[in-house]
Amino acid sequence: MTRRRLLLIVAAFVAGGVAMLSLYDPAIDAQTAAALADRLATEYHRQSGNPRAAFAAREGRQWADGWEFRWRYRPCPEFASLRVWISRNGRRASYAEFPDCAPATGLQATPRKA
Repeated sequence: MTRRRLLLIVAAFVAGGVAMLSLYDPAIDAQTAAALADRLATEYHRQSGNPRAAFAAREGRQWADGWEFRWRYRPCPEFASLRVWISRNGRRASYAEFPDCAPATGLQATPRKA
């Protein structure tokens, strides 16, 4: 076996190992996802000035591609809530919905008071 062929075989095994590792994407557990969601909710409360008492207890749900957490907005709980989305592996987290009791106004939340 030539040196070149041996190097090609080794390179192929290394590339295959890297490809297999990139396919391995472990899912986070419910507790970790809830902690991430709570951090986003805390940041929302801090930035918006909307008190935590204006929201009901956290509701959580696991979907095939991630976690969804929701805090219903007490002034209009039937259609307004703060909703947070966490990806299955925990690498992406974002707000999915901001509370708005009057969606026709186009405002997603009450303005922050300075």
